Amino acid sequence: MRAHFSFQFLKKQAAARGRLRVSPQNHNARTVGLSQGKVQLLKALETFSNKHACSGLARILGETIRSPHRNDSFFGGCLREMDTGIPSWYNLRMSDTQTYPRPALWLPALVVGAYWLACARLLSPQWSFYAQYNYGWAVPFLCGYLFWQRWITRPVPDASPKATGIFLLLLCALPLLPTRVIVEANPIWRVGSWVMGLELVGLTTALLYLAGGKNWLKHFWFPVAFYLVAIPWPSQWEDFVVQFLARGNTQVAVEALTVLGIPALPHGNVIEISTGMVGIDEACSGIRSLQATLMMALFFGETNRLNFVRRALLLAAGVGLALFCNVVRTLLLVWIASRSGLEAMEKWHDPTGIVILLACFTTLWLVAARLNPAKNAKAEIGSKIPWPELKPRWMPAALLGWLVVVEAGNALWFGVREQADAARLNWNVRWPTDHAQFREVELSRRVILEMRFKEGRSATWTEGEGVAWQLFYFRWGPAAGLVERVSVQCAKTHRPEVCLPAAGLELREQRGVKDFTVDGLTLPFRAYTFTHRGAPLFVYFCAWEDGTRGLAANMRENTASRLAAALAGSRSLSQRVVEIAVSGIPDAEKADAALAAQLTQIITRESQPSPK
Repeated sequence: MRAHFSFQFLKKQAAARGRLRVSPQNHNARTVGLSQGKVQLLKALETFSNKHACSGLARILGETIRSPHRNDSFFGGCLREMDTGIPSWYNLRMSDTQTYPRPALWLPALVVGAYWLACARLLSPQWSFYAQYNYGWAVPFLCGYLFWQRWITRPVPDASPKATGIFLLLLCALPLLPTRVIVEANPIWRVGSWVMGLELVGLTTALLYLAGGKNWLKHFWFPVAFYLVAIPWPSQWEDFVVQFLARGNTQVAVEALTVLGIPALPHGNVIEISTGMVGIDEACSGIRSLQATLMMALFFGETNRLNFVRRALLLAAGVGLALFCNVVRTLLLVWIASRSGLEAMEKWHDPTGIVILLACFTTLWLVAARLNPAKNAKAEIGSKIPWPELKPRWMPAALLGWLVVVEAGNALWFGVREQADAARLNWNVRWPTDHAQFREVELSRRVILEMRFKEGRSATWTEGEGVAWQLFYFRWGPAAGLVERVSVQCAKTHRPEVCLPAAGLELREQRGVKDFTVDGLTLPFRAYTFTHRGAPLFVYFCAWEDGTRGLAANMRENTASRLAAALAGSRSLSQRVVEIAVSGIPDAEKADAALAAQLTQIITRESQPSPK
């Protein structure tokens, strides 16, 4: 290693040894026991040091310059200090040039990146499809930043048992194959996404354990685990939170509007004002700002290196900020709707959401900075720590090979089972346009954006004695890729028991699945009874997967049905839904009979190859 002496530093070193006094005014040296020639030689070091190695100069001067007080060489002492590996002055002047052997870490980094890239690919459609998870696109980059910050201050690796690390690695890597198949068949199943995410977090932390032991495991676990905030919450939790926030937001907004002198009435998650009905849907419930604020609270807590208590306080502050800001936004939008109409409110819907989100982030950043107890503390420089060497050395290559096996096995599993059927049972809707009261109903922009169907239509008509019918028909697929398959499976979540209560209807009874036969084709309808303005409303919902040979569609409602879909190699590539609502009939049995008669007129059977 080449290094350069500083003349100024050498004068200080000589003064410390009692051989040279330094005058700070003119940098002239007066000798104590040194000849004038030796002093001149010292002064020449600054020019000489730019061309020669430190150790070479020390050897030369060690032979020529002798101390009169000690039988020792001044520079020879410096040389011995260097040779011992722990010089008294070297670290002060040379620590920035100190280097260590760096083993080839590109392969482990490539392997870990490939695993996480595969995970991000499977999660990315949900980040785009669900507005409240749009922040997921930023999470991988935030994880990389947090890991880099931790890498700078990494501790010294310790010698932990390698057998333990290998066991943990195998425990997380081997289940990836069945998990990959399950997630492929159920790309929006939150439990499957969480299992896959936890397996990859475990695999990554096991590699860190093999590289740096327990010290690295404790030091790096948070940046790795932070990726989990990008995985959508389990549906049951999210639905509960959304409904709770929407109803609470509606009640608070109605009370506040009344105080402000604006007449308003709540109907479920809908606020009735003089200019119309304002729906507090999922996007307006506050779940989007809440989840994004929680993510940023965790991020700011890590960047400020807060302790557990301070991070908990920051999370609580984030929840409070998100709820308060969303109530303010709702009040503002309803006030605009009452003054300028619903169209004006639509124009302000997205801009107010962005402003509220930025206000939450800015306030949260200020709170995190306030909670930081050591703003001026200097972190330990991790570049002084030797680079690790992952052992056994064949482990990265083995993991990369296993990833290839997982992806190839997944493709083979579904490719073999998804064989084209030349005689699939298909059906279509024949719209009763001959009815005098038939009327097309335009689908709202929000419905079109949320459901993302390939074909969609809605209409109403009435029959004698005040019986009113409303028909919805949607079709998805055939899906050509992951994004389209996610759209098909998301259609299974838009069911009456989820959507209609949010529109102000009261669910009275779920009457199970009822089969209706039309021209030898059995259509399984889920029957519901709702109450709308005091009158019963009977709703029937049928989801049909193309190519099921007349079987009921796998709705992926529970763990058993989702695992069955994976075992069958079904990815639900194409689906159609018909939903029928009828009012003006007093009881459910008569409604069932009326539907059976109606289906013979509006459903037509087709037996033909499914469209490619």
